[in-house]
Amino acid sequence: NLMDYDPPEHTRMRQKLTSGFTLRKMQRMQPSIEQIVTERLDAMEQAGSPADLIEYVAEEVPGAVLCELIGVPRDDRVMFMQLCHGHLDASRSQKRRAAAGEAFSRYLLAMIARERKNPGEGLIGAIVAEHGDAATDEELRGFCVQVMLAGDDNISGMIGLGVLALLRHPEQIAAFRGDERSAQRAVDELIRYLTVTYSPTPRIAMEDVIIGDQVVKKGESVICSLPAANRDPALTPDPERLDVTRDSVPHVAFGHGVHHCLGAALARLELRTVYTALW
Repeated sequence: NLMDYDPPEHTRMRQKLTSGFTLRKMQRMQPSIEQIVTERLDAMEQAGSPADLIEYVAEEVPGAVLCELIGVPRDDRVMFMQLCHGHLDASRSQKRRAAAGEAFSRYLLAMIARERKNPGEGLIGAIVAEHGDAATDEELRGFCVQVMLAGDDNISGMIGLGVLALLRHPEQIAAFRGDERSAQRAVDELIRYLTVTYSPTPRIAMEDVIIGDQVVKKGESVICSLPAANRDPALTPDPERLDVTRDSVPHVAFGHGVHHCLGAALARLELRTVYTALW
């Protein structure tokens, strides 16, 4: 887990992942994301009224996009997501989670072996093509698990809660019917306003630090509330109000510094595609 490391080890590991999250890679993924969203919206429409956005869109789009990112073959994706959810579902017994985790790991290691022989266009293929054996099987497996952990439930929550927020503030929906810049700004405001990740990994202060008027002593554990940080009145006027027309706010929904989320651009693209398709 990248979040468990500091530089230089963190830097070494993160550099291997960057090839899968370049601007060019995101641009290449856009048609696939649009197709996935269209397919899920069509399925929701065909299911009839009342429409279940969570079942047909919010719970399906993020996993499908991540499978596309990683390079999971289309025929394997239902099984892949079942194994992934079984492994990460905290409501399951430890025994069932462990069994699903072992099956998930076996699948990932088999996929990694295939990518080493014939690298594809997905994340694993890109890392293998650039770094070869310098990227170990365990690192690649860990990268896949972390990508799924970070990008599935969080985006699912943002789709559902974002749509709810817009339905409660219908005057804000017009932003998604305008130009791309307006839609991008609206997505970022929704991310700030909702902040579905409540807190990052706890940190240990390496030296005495003063934040505002608070002294954090060396060795003390620190954990912050991201929603509170993103509604700090020092950031923007009236931070408790959703305003998709406000200028971009330097929020911390994707973290900050060396641990800033690598998938931030993908998340924004995915959310913009869903919201724009709905309206």
